[in-house]
Amino acid sequence: MEVLWLTWRQHRMQVLVTTALLVVLGVVLLISGLGAAGFAAQNAPATDCVADTPACSAYRVEMNERIHSVGELLGWLPLLAPALIGAFWGAPLLAREFEHGTHQLTWTQSVTRRRWLAAKIVGLGAAVTLGGLVLAGIVEPWLAAFDVPPYNVDRFDMSWFRVVGIMPAAWWLSAFLLGMATGALFRRTLPAMAVTLGVCALAFFGLLRAPSSYAPPERAVQAQVIDELEPEDSLYVTSYWIDSSGAKFTSQERHLALAGPCGTDETTKKYAQCTFSHGYRQVVEFHPADRFWQFQWTEAGILLIPALSLGGVAVRRALRPRI
Repeated sequence: MEVLWLTWRQHRMQVLVTTALLVVLGVVLLISGLGAAGFAAQNAPATDCVADTPACSAYRVEMNERIHSVGELLGWLPLLAPALIGAFWGAPLLAREFEHGTHQLTWTQSVTRRRWLAAKIVGLGAAVTLGGLVLAGIVEPWLAAFDVPPYNVDRFDMSWFRVVGIMPAAWWLSAFLLGMATGALFRRTLPAMAVTLGVCALAFFGLLRAPSSYAPPERAVQAQVIDELEPEDSLYVTSYWIDSSGAKFTSQERHLALAGPCGTDETTKKYAQCTFSHGYRQVVEFHPADRFWQFQWTEAGILLIPALSLGGVAVRRALRPRI
């Protein structure tokens, strides 16, 4: 109990600030979500909007403006939140103790080194994980308020993929462990914070479009004039054209090859029919919506396995006395 109280006294500022920011974000999302739900209840078209009528178009435009007014803020969270967690929660955890020499005082008391480390790492790691889950928990109902047909919210979209499900918790915890490891390595707070921020940024941009490669994509082939190939809520990967022999063509290459027999106006139904009559087929590669949780756990593993390994190295380094 004494160790937990000391951990709270040392890190209460990070806990209180993070909690306050989550509360503020929750209030913003609540106001936005209630506004969207009220608008949808009064204005959502009764039909399925098979035809692009003015009412359907106006509804989609308004909902799109509403979701993106707050969505631009949420779009920064997958980068900023883990970086700040790693820099201000993880990096000072051990670095500040070594830098100020307070670990020596702590380890001369009745509390063992292992117990001291376990209380700090497990306690703060659990708090960080809980904070990430809370973030996902307040974003999900906000998105649900907009997911009223004919407007569709695709949680597989990269705009939302890392702010729902287990992604915030996985990113926050991995950043925390990374910061702790750099703190144990450098034993200086500022260098540890700087390295943590840099690595978090590299990880974010390195994995930005990685989900499309977490599994082999499925393929849909268009052999007639239809609107969309990939199912709703799927993750788009790429599209291209093939001829009767299976050779791949870009849209520009196919356009040049058919300029003579089919003309150059690609917007007409006649041009599309001519394209298919010459043996060309459009192929779209995508991941279906039922892979959402598979990809969430895949990315969580990519983040947490090396982070836990670094955390283990940090613990061993912290427990080893310096000569």
